[in-house]
Amino acid sequence: MFVPNLVGTLMKIEEDPVTRYHYEVWFDYTRKAINTIGEGAMLAAPNFSGNDHEIHYSILEVTGILPMHYALGNDTSGYPGFVVEAARNAGQDWTTQTDTSTEDTTKIRCVAVPTNLEIVEKPLGKDGHTPTIQEEGNVPMVGHQVYLLDTSMTERIANLNIDLAHDNAIQIGTLVRDPQVRAFLRVEDLIKVHFGIFGFTGAGKSNLLSTLIRKLLTESKEPIKVVIFDLMSEYTGLLLDQLVSMPMGYIVNLGVQTVPESVLAYYAHPAQDRAKKQEQLKKATIEYTDTTVLPKSLKRRQSELHRPIAMLLRDKKVVIWQSRQKTAGEIIESERDNVLKGNLGNALNDVRKLINELANEFRDVALDIDTFSKIKARIESFQATLKLPATVIKNLDGLVNSLQSSSEQPQVEIPQEVRITVPRIIDILSDTAGSALLIVQSHNPDELRKFASMLGDLSYEHRRKSGKITPLVSFVFDEADEFIPGQPNDSQKLSRDVAMTLARRGRKFGLGIGIATQRIRYLDTSILAQPHTYFVSKLPRLTDRQAIAEAFGISEDMFRQTFKFKKGDWLLASYDAAGLEAIPIPIHAENADDKIIEFIEKQRTTSS
Repeated sequence: MFVPNLVGTLMKIEEDPVTRYHYEVWFDYTRKAINTIGEGAMLAAPNFSGNDHEIHYSILEVTGILPMHYALGNDTSGYPGFVVEAARNAGQDWTTQTDTSTEDTTKIRCVAVPTNLEIVEKPLGKDGHTPTIQEEGNVPMVGHQVYLLDTSMTERIANLNIDLAHDNAIQIGTLVRDPQVRAFLRVEDLIKVHFGIFGFTGAGKSNLLSTLIRKLLTESKEPIKVVIFDLMSEYTGLLLDQLVSMPMGYIVNLGVQTVPESVLAYYAHPAQDRAKKQEQLKKATIEYTDTTVLPKSLKRRQSELHRPIAMLLRDKKVVIWQSRQKTAGEIIESERDNVLKGNLGNALNDVRKLINELANEFRDVALDIDTFSKIKARIESFQATLKLPATVIKNLDGLVNSLQSSSEQPQVEIPQEVRITVPRIIDILSDTAGSALLIVQSHNPDELRKFASMLGDLSYEHRRKSGKITPLVSFVFDEADEFIPGQPNDSQKLSRDVAMTLARRGRKFGLGIGIATQRIRYLDTSILAQPHTYFVSKLPRLTDRQAIAEAFGISEDMFRQTFKFKKGDWLLASYDAAGLEAIPIPIHAENADDKIIEFIEKQRTTSS
């Protein structure tokens, strides 16, 4: 249960408004000890609940560790010669104590917080007793010995409330200080009560998010549906292996402008002309790969992605959603507020009557050049008949310009086999036969936000009316500050509102959200408070840390350890999905880039 020959002393206990208590533990310094103890280590300190028949150990989690030397202390003031000499002597003490502590002047100072759990150890009888873990009954005893828990007991505590034999759980990573300690998450709680990924630039948010999605799709015992609203178009490369291997893996492009013209040419070319078809596929593959955002490690091997990208195109997994073209009457109706705004004077009723007549007459008429000419002539005749204020003329000219722009916009015919509709997407999200991955991209961020609003609303209404609660669906908003900001523009208000609906009411229908961003302070605070599972990395800005602290209750001591995190290290905190309720633990997640490199290596081997 304990690491042998490693015993510390509980030196101090203080009350803390966030974690209840704040502990300071000292260990004798050795090089071996300081490489064994680390942030996330679990300590056992005897508490006042024990008695003559059993020992109760409070379980503490180390949040900070620092070697200290009595000769130096925390103050370098004084005569420089004495201070430098003391530092040199300290340096020798660090190197000479490898396995055994020989100097009383050197200690390892650990800062720890309670996990609110305790180990109860009873004397072994004939049948023997394994230590039990329960809710903490009292505070640990200052001055008593403290023990470092070994790998098996640490893993048991870290995954305390997870039954791997029965729960649908995924392994999200390992403990930073001990790669042998695995960290698991329950899938249903992760998705239904939402998750958030927060870290500064370079922390690896996209890498972790793609790793998390990959594990949901490959390790879940039940079908999982994931929809990513990919503002930066970077998840095609990070999840390429899943897109290729999954029957229901699609890149959904909003409008023909989102894909290179060569892709449309490939899909439109007659299949019987094989030579031409292959030529078009090659060109489409290269251009699609070139326009895909890739991390540095994959950018160097870009040419090796041509084969799997070609497979996506050949299997018609690069699909296109095209909004229905509005009729002339619908466009006029949508411009009504713009035409009637401002001081129109006595012409208000006449202008309103004109708009009503045009909207009704052309309600079901497609807007082409001829239709536009008829509407323009009607408006010019109206302007010539009456003496109109300048505001009216300006507003009507704006309507004419809007109609002209729409009438001149080319309508590209999308082949039926690569056209996708929202009802088809909802069918995919309702299919219990297997998992699905939909990466939604757009050349226009506003269109992506509007589509997210439409798809989220229709998915929620479909589940609400049908009473379906499975399969689980996670709508993931990368660069979440662009979708759910506290001060939204018109299109952002649409995506923010649907995220609010899903966050507050989607869970009872198996719908959840995931959010990832580095700009936490710009998020809508009511949505930020909804996720029950957080992944947090370096957050240099105090305002960002304060936002997370308010939403989840992570103390400054907990945040401090994230400053030392390497890429792939995350502070995992969860109310529901993890084994420890609301107790953050530092984990290391696997590198998503390695998975893609492994995939393309396998593809290369298969093709050779």
